[in-house]
Amino acid sequence: MDRHIKRKSTLTQRGYAVIALDRPNHGVNVGHTLRAALGFSARMVILGDKDPGINVRKLSTDPGRAYRHVPILEVPDIFDVMPSDCMPVAVELTDDAMDLTTFVHPERACYIFGPENGSVSPEILEKCQQVVKIPTTMSLNLGMTVNIVMYDRLAKISRNRES
Repeated sequence: MDRHIKRKSTLTQRGYAVIALDRPNHGVNVGHTLRAALGFSARMVILGDKDPGINVRKLSTDPGRAYRHVPILEVPDIFDVMPSDCMPVAVELTDDAMDLTTFVHPERACYIFGPENGSVSPEILEKCQQVVKIPTTMSLNLGMTVNIVMYDRLAKISRNRES
């Protein structure tokens, strides 16, 4: 019996992206992140140890109500719910982080962003196979950082598809 399917896939791209926030504490940036997830077709958003005062159903910066379209998991530990076959990529300003401009995005990635007033926890950084940074002269707002990384993924995947 032949186990190979002869027809071509109708999917426009391979793989997926998951967005994870480590200890988010401002609803404004969570809303911007959810809006980015919806706009850039993230398959899931993970909120690790979020501030209990953030209600994802009532965020003024998420006018598209992403919670209706993208699964949002609120958990103590991001790695407990991360898909087993996707690569964790921390987005953090570290000395050894790869520059986003030359970074090759994994086919299946979970991008982990730190809190608004801090960094991705050392425990999470240890578990990440890759660390990437946006080369700027100053740190960026969390919501803006998520949008830049997701746009970069989309742009590079689109370019590769056309080649």
